[in-house]
Amino acid sequence: MPQRIWSTILLVGGLLVLIAGCVVVPQLPIARFTAAPSAGTSPLHVVFDASASTSPNGTIVTYAWDFGDGVTRMGMAAGHTYITETESAYVVTLTVTDNTGAQAMVSAEVTVSPPDAPSETVQVGFTWPFHFDATGEDALNLNDEYFTLLNDGTTAVDLSGWRVETEDGKQYWFPSGYVLQPGAVVTIHSGAGTNSQGILYWGSTEPVWNNVSGLAVLRDDAGTIVAIYPYFTCQEDSTRRS
Repeated sequence: MPQRIWSTILLVGGLLVLIAGCVVVPQLPIARFTAAPSAGTSPLHVVFDASASTSPNGTIVTYAWDFGDGVTRMGMAAGHTYITETESAYVVTLTVTDNTGAQAMVSAEVTVSPPDAPSETVQVGFTWPFHFDATGEDALNLNDEYFTLLNDGTTAVDLSGWRVETEDGKQYWFPSGYVLQPGAVVTIHSGAGTNSQGILYWGSTEPVWNNVSGLAVLRDDAGTIVAIYPYFTCQEDSTRRS
């Protein structure tokens, strides 16, 4: 509850007079948050949750995040992906404001390691075409959103347990027993359909790829990064779809 200080100061004939009274002094809210995970390898997607923040004055009305890499966001919960080529510690700061306008801040570090070096024996990687912006309304044309992988080696690669990740944490896992032959390509569509040797389907019910820019990461069955594919357009509108 707000603190009550029993004092009133009046100016009477040039003299300060202390008279009993009641002054309500709002107490500061308490800012708390969790980060999961708080450390890992780039690209690292972290989910932040400030639902444990409280205010003795009533309720928290705004949650302002500074992720320590120049990116800010509002909301009780937020996700952010850190991308770095060097060992980096980012100071994440949360500022909460309650219904009286009182504010509190709390900070914590997220440690991000550089990406694992691709194995020299790996032969599979992203290749053209990468169609991240479907024709028309993306949600109505999911299978026109797709990417392609190429095995440019001389031996077949079993992709069982391999996965492709988006910048915001979406994941596609290759079917068990799927083998990509030397010189072969496979195209993965975002929507649904019947898998074949050269065409696979993510099975998503919503668009997977951001239409402006993003990052595709290929990991093997041990979780090691095999390939990273950044993409972007020259569109002036940089609004990103979550």
